[in-house]
Amino acid sequence: MEWTSKYKKAVTFSYDDGVEQDLHLLEILNKYGLKATFNLNTGLDNQSDSWFYKDLEVKRLNLLQQANAYNGHEIAVHTLTHPDLCELTDAELEREVLGDKNNIQKIFHQYSVGMAYPYGNCSEQIIQKLREYGFLYARGVQSSYNFDVQSELLAFQPTCHHDDEKLFELAERFLNTQTEEPQIFYVWGHSYEFGGNHNWDRFEELCKLISGKPDIFYGTNKEVLI
Repeated sequence: MEWTSKYKKAVTFSYDDGVEQDLHLLEILNKYGLKATFNLNTGLDNQSDSWFYKDLEVKRLNLLQQANAYNGHEIAVHTLTHPDLCELTDAELEREVLGDKNNIQKIFHQYSVGMAYPYGNCSEQIIQKLREYGFLYARGVQSSYNFDVQSELLAFQPTCHHDDEKLFELAERFLNTQTEEPQIFYVWGHSYEFGGNHNWDRFEELCKLISGKPDIFYGTNKEVLI
């Protein structure tokens, strides 16, 4: 957390799965000078793996063709094929996690030290394995509704999801907080949710509200948490 030498507050975002809507999300983030971590499944084929979220057909990006779109942001592990890690053997866990990590290094030339748990599921055994693999943080999906620095980064929980009804209340509270202790506003989600919910304007409103503040550090998950 090198940023704490100059700042007391930091903002970071986290988005999963590597889908087509990431491209528009990246445009908005870059417009407002914000940083995110994108957690990608490199073992799933963009040509065959698609699903519906409400009325939107969700398709994965061709990561080899779109790798440069993520420039300036962090790429982190989300496993090769998005299984529930709690249902895997140790050998399967190693393949899913380290296979994704190795692919990310080849495609994006980034050495990943973080990840997001598929479905948010983990256990003490999985956390220990990730520690052995050299991971420094891993994110779940349970809202903390606070900005506190967390001691166990391999079981990190975000402030809230971007569709949470408390999002703007939390953002205003974060902006108005006067603190001597480091505070982190961490928002997560899936970019396809904006498409399915037809609320891209909500995200842009948040970015406009929270960006450009001289007392806030804007970074990727790695830059903010480690």
